[in-house]
Amino acid sequence: TASLSADSQVHWERPSAKPRAKQSSWYRAASAEVELTAYMLMTSLSGPEKDLGRASEMVNWLSRQQNPYGGFSSTTDTVVALQSLAKYAEATFSDARDVTVTVRSQTGVQEFHVDKTNRLLLQKASLPDIPGDYTLTASGSGCVYVQTVLRYNVPPPRSDAAFAVRVEVKPDQCPGESVKKLQYTGSRAQSNMAIVEVKLLSGFIPVKSSVRELEKNKVIQRSDISMDMVTLYLNELKHESVHLPFMVEQDIEVKNLKPATVKVYDYYETEQVPDIPNSLHRQLPDGQLPDIQNPSG
Repeated sequence: TASLSADSQVHWERPSAKPRAKQSSWYRAASAEVELTAYMLMTSLSGPEKDLGRASEMVNWLSRQQNPYGGFSSTTDTVVALQSLAKYAEATFSDARDVTVTVRSQTGVQEFHVDKTNRLLLQKASLPDIPGDYTLTASGSGCVYVQTVLRYNVPPPRSDAAFAVRVEVKPDQCPGESVKKLQYTGSRAQSNMAIVEVKLLSGFIPVKSSVRELEKNKVIQRSDISMDMVTLYLNELKHESVHLPFMVEQDIEVKNLKPATVKVYDYYETEQVPDIPNSLHRQLPDGQLPDIQNPSG
């Protein structure tokens, strides 16, 4: 791994990390990098002499990766990152804090006051002028975390898929197995743990015994089954095609069925999920049962 420093921020990257495709208008760190940096933060705070200056640079970077709901890219990196941030908060805790944060725009002023009576309370307000110019100032003594969130939709550009998916669909009924084929097509020899999410058509449910049968395959780590979704966790996917057949049955007749999807992604490289209908997201035609083969890698 290598540490990268810029703008009072420090984080770690893997030397073998694949350059990110320009899939969005903002920088998004890989899950593995968040986890690496979080572990380095906990390490720096575990010794008898804590390097709080260095730790604060890691915290600056980690905080910028946090989404509006407090999480990160995956369950694993969220757990580790929150644990490291909590350890930093413990190391820098001060009971004497009284901070006023003022947000100004051309149309008004919004103030947030933080003291020991409300320091655990999330305070938020809408910024009505979009686009607009805002200035933020803080006064007092203490440390507060300020995050701004802007939501908008922009269709991402097409990119090379890291996985190939083929879903065979049988009309009307599925007396036998439904089949899906998964294959890793990325630049590495194999993927990390891969997730396959199979969304079922309305009115159809998975045959649980056929899904559990898949767990006998050494590729499958475990499976989760709900009324309208089957999620498969694969240890890894290689360049050889993997067949993952299971069965579904019609529980309720539904008219005017809408398409369902199959989604495959790398647990630690979530940015490798392109929005390409004929690769990672395969639509299931109206009125037909999905022949469920799950290509993950």
